[in-house]
Amino acid sequence: MQKKIPNAEAKNFGLVLASVAVALLAACTVAGTREWKIAVFPSGAEFSLEIAADDAARARGYMFRERVGPREGMLFVFDEPGHHSIWMKNCKVSLDVVWLDAAFRVVQIAHELQPCPAEGACPASVPMRSASYVLEVAGGAARRAGLEPGDLIVLLEQPARD
Repeated sequence: MQKKIPNAEAKNFGLVLASVAVALLAACTVAGTREWKIAVFPSGAEFSLEIAADDAARARGYMFRERVGPREGMLFVFDEPGHHSIWMKNCKVSLDVVWLDAAFRVVQIAHELQPCPAEGACPASVPMRSASYVLEVAGGAARRAGLEPGDLIVLLEQPARD
């Protein structure tokens, strides 16, 4: 026997599906030649993610970028879990850094890390627990979305291109 979904729930489900479709379409349009994915926070906030999966991309990160949009992010993919440190060398914008476990649950968040000065020390931020991924978003985005340790972030694949 099929369970009937109440109208309000069906409407909300339809809005969620439409929102995901729009986000996927936007990611395909913006992506160019880079690999992109969509991350959905528990609040429903969606971010187009650039993927940094090799040593060169991870080392470069958001260095020298003039801005990070309010719905953009970068996902650092590591070969193995570890205490992956992040620093703000040559960054020009404030970032939130979110460490994730293998299941994409939030391990730790460093809010609104500031760029390092041109001269002097540039300390690294290191998580207290091991993580498999690091997600960077514009400074303040994690708080605005209500992101907390233990939250699950859902990653959606970009649709294949013809």
